Amino acid sequence: MDARRVEFYNAAMMKSFLLLLSVLAISAPLSAQTASWFTSMEPEYFTESGTLFNDFQRGVASNTLPMGSVVELSNPVTGRSTITTVIDTLPELPEGREAAVTTATADLLGMLDTGLADLKMSVIREGTIRKESVENTGWYFFDLGIYDDTNTVALIYSRLMENGLRPFIEIEDEGVHLYVRHVMAYQLSWAEERIALSGIEPVEPQSEPNPYS
Repeated sequence: MDARRVEFYNAAMMKSFLLLLSVLAISAPLSAQTASWFTSMEPEYFTESGTLFNDFQRGVASNTLPMGSVVELSNPVTGRSTITTVIDTLPELPEGREAAVTTATADLLGMLDTGLADLKMSVIREGTIRKESVENTGWYFFDLGIYDDTNTVALIYSRLMENGLRPFIEIEDEGVHLYVRHVMAYQLSWAEERIALSGIEPVEPQSEPNPYS
């Protein structure tokens, strides 16, 4: 398991029984899976969907659903349910487990103490981000140009951060090269709007390799 992502299910292992698998209602035929909850040990961990991981926000990681899928999760044991979005994948989940939720989601579902739970999951809207080929990873970056005025770079950098983007810089002979990287396909329109709000003329996004592959 990647050290950046840790699943907390030890409490359940101390119990004399595990919760039975329940139906995951995403399509016919129905399938069953058990979910646990996860967190990040890295202060600035970016999920597979390209968003900054936040323990206090709802979210679910799935190995089968594409990023951006909106799902309803329900815990039959507690009678609680919530609607959330697929934000991440966890390729090293233990065998038989294909989903994990953020601590905020686990709290809403009443599964923090047990660590494991039978969750029914129904897809409200399936996401559109699927990795179709090596060339098409679903990740993009924006080349914002080269600046020879460090004050201008500092101002634009600050504006990009304020608008929720993650700017990157590279020092070159001509000046400071500024980028916005690691943007998922479904975030392109949002990123373009945020770049415009930062005072930069629109630029075409360019494909880049998956940063987590």
